[in-house]
Amino acid sequence: MLPENATDLACRGEALLDISVIIPTHNRANLSGQAVRSAVALDYRSERYEIIVVDNASTDATRRVVESLQSNSNSCRLRYVREGQLGLHHARHAGARAAKGEILIFTDDDATFDSGWLQAYASAFGEHPEMVAAGGPIRPVWETPPPEWILEFIGNAKDFGILSLMEPYKEFQLGSNVHFFGVNMAIRRDVLFDVGGFNPDAFGDTWLGDGETGLVRKLCNLEMLIGYVPEALVYHHIPPQRMTVEYFCWWKANEGACDTYARFHHGIPHRRNLCLQAASIGIKNSKCWLGALLLRGRTDGRALDVQLRAARTQAQLRYILRLIFNRDLRKLVLKENWLGKRPRVKEHSSEKVKPRLQRVDV
Repeated sequence: MLPENATDLACRGEALLDISVIIPTHNRANLSGQAVRSAVALDYRSERYEIIVVDNASTDATRRVVESLQSNSNSCRLRYVREGQLGLHHARHAGARAAKGEILIFTDDDATFDSGWLQAYASAFGEHPEMVAAGGPIRPVWETPPPEWILEFIGNAKDFGILSLMEPYKEFQLGSNVHFFGVNMAIRRDVLFDVGGFNPDAFGDTWLGDGETGLVRKLCNLEMLIGYVPEALVYHHIPPQRMTVEYFCWWKANEGACDTYARFHHGIPHRRNLCLQAASIGIKNSKCWLGALLLRGRTDGRALDVQLRAARTQAQLRYILRLIFNRDLRKLVLKENWLGKRPRVKEHSSEKVKPRLQRVDV
């Protein structure tokens, strides 16, 4: 059985590795098991990588599932980390602190991976030492056939944030205008700590900040280069619960909270000014909010646009009202560094310099 505060299931060494794959999960044992099995089966031509499952305050069988998978895989690559403080950024940061890899690759527990996923990232980082972070394409796996209105609403979009789908380019890209989603992103370990980690995002169903979007913004503000690696392919599994107007509106409400957080992250005006901004949002969007009530549940394009705009702007208003009355929230919004100092990781005993990523053609 696992010790109570286990961070490793088998390996106890502290030497640097090439890559650490970090999979946060909360009360989704079956999904996380699927993701881990896919990660263990990856075709990566190196033993110097690890898979870290971060159990974010789960009360289900997540721990037992990971223990079983470790035993069955006969590998010391799989590690378990328990993070008792609920919040996706807390889970991601717990994985980053425990990681031994030079490159941290983050994903979600509802994803599976192309066999060459890790090799694609390893090659890209090795060939482009100036690249500090990267993302890759994300394609849907529909657990049930999607309704026609969703396919029509997505249309030919190369980037669809509501379901974290993206495939904007066919070729490798490198620049300060490239972005990624959290289900498929990689970053140099040292850089993540240097910029203060992820901004906060979800605490269960309560949304506080802009998560990986804020991380992208930090990197861009520092004029750091982000890559898009088309061979680093991830499949995002979409359950029927996400194929609803209600889910789309929930996601848009979270986006509204993210927007407001980003707006005030570096400075919150006086309460009087916040009240004026709240009143302005209400005045500008009152017709939209009424329209959303009348169109509720409809799936034609115009009706969806109205409902999504209403969900987003109402969330902006609620967030500003919370800022007016909640002193603790104001402190959280202004906090810059959520990750803390970089933990020390030992080098390989036979090496005096940090190991380099392999340069292997995909």
